[in-house]
Amino acid sequence: MKVLDLKDRRFWNLMIAIGLPIALQNLIFNGLNMVDNIVIGGLGEANIAAVGIANKLSFVFNLFLFGINSGANIFSAQFWGKKDLQSVRKVLGLSLIIGITVAVPFTLVGLLFPEWFIALFSNDPLVISLGAVYLRIAAVSFPISAVTSSYGMQSRGVGRTRIPLVASATALTFNTVFTYLLVYGKLGMPRMGIAGAAVATLGARLIECVILLRLIYKNKFELAAKLSEFRGYSAQFLKRFARSVSPVITNELLWAIGVTGYTYFYGKLGTEAVATVQIMEVVNSIFFSLFAGLGNACGAIVGNMIGANEDDTARVYAKRSVVVSVGFGVVTGLLMIAVMPLFLGLFNISAETLEICRKAVYVYAAYTIPKVINIVMIIGVCRGGGDTLFAMFVDVGAPWLIGLPMAYLGVEVFALPVFLVMAMINLEEVAKCIFGIIRLLSNKWLHNLVHDLPRDEEVAVSADNA
Repeated sequence: MKVLDLKDRRFWNLMIAIGLPIALQNLIFNGLNMVDNIVIGGLGEANIAAVGIANKLSFVFNLFLFGINSGANIFSAQFWGKKDLQSVRKVLGLSLIIGITVAVPFTLVGLLFPEWFIALFSNDPLVISLGAVYLRIAAVSFPISAVTSSYGMQSRGVGRTRIPLVASATALTFNTVFTYLLVYGKLGMPRMGIAGAAVATLGARLIECVILLRLIYKNKFELAAKLSEFRGYSAQFLKRFARSVSPVITNELLWAIGVTGYTYFYGKLGTEAVATVQIMEVVNSIFFSLFAGLGNACGAIVGNMIGANEDDTARVYAKRSVVVSVGFGVVTGLLMIAVMPLFLGLFNISAETLEICRKAVYVYAAYTIPKVINIVMIIGVCRGGGDTLFAMFVDVGAPWLIGLPMAYLGVEVFALPVFLVMAMINLEEVAKCIFGIIRLLSNKWLHNLVHDLPRDEEVAVSADNA
């Protein structure tokens, strides 16, 4: 089997069947916040900046959830490849417990200290006031998102990618309609401004969670677990789970804190700069949600194959996924530039901010290829292959050792415009790409984490024979 054999139907069937629903779900998931930004964009730069900063807490929390469930999904995929459903459900239980526990402090910060959090990134009193209003409402959705994330992401490990997609699509539709109605007071709704966007988002998260759970349990799909199945963890299982998942959680947390630190430096450039960055984050969420689908598909496929002891195929498909990502990266960069005029026209911003955004789009487009490769390598190859420690070192080291120092130099030393600061920060993507490709070619990323873990029925037989 050759890496460059792009006519391999099995590869494409798996990528499309798993990757397309995940890509669409990621796009829709990010779309909930994206809709807020676009609709709020009609209220001016202060509102755009306020929502952007408030969503930084959601950003860190969601990445924490992604770390928990992405790490857990390593086991789900490999157990599913081994056809061990009971262990898959145990993994789901652990991800729920950890996710809900983590949601508590994030919710408390949003409810009790929203002004303090917003003030970390802006000294504009209007931005702080508006952001606090939004965050105090949005924070209530964090525990709900913890449940949705666990069931949604673990569904991917067992191949149920369409169920989370249906739930997320319904939620996005609700959020889009009611954000507009509540922000601007249409069709008899109260005109709530920025608070209306937060209320609509909270309602959408709740609807998404209810639909997801109803579909899973009504149809008795693989993750329709009883509470009694969320127990009985062996010491060997917990030890291996912690050893593999802890680096992923640490990875996402430290990476999120590092990347959030960029907002601190952008804030020093003024409200216009923060608004520019937030608008570009909307661009980022649109395009790179699709590539997160490619990365997650790669991880699920690789994990399933490792669990089924198809190591050689797993290695070939991992490398082929990276090759394919390069082509998609080129197309994405060109699309960014092509849709730039239409997209920027959605925002009510000054001519100066509009010009800065135009230049920033070219910066984002220039770094598309290394960004896509990094998504596939870290989320797909390394995590699917159980190589979470290497992924952590590369993904965390890049922003802390390269990105943040570049931000400091660009803002504090050279006083560059925001689009050039972006260009300096994104040098971290190039470094990650180089290390990732070296790791890919070494084949040291492949680890079977479940081959010697007994099934529950095997444990029961051993106990009976004892």
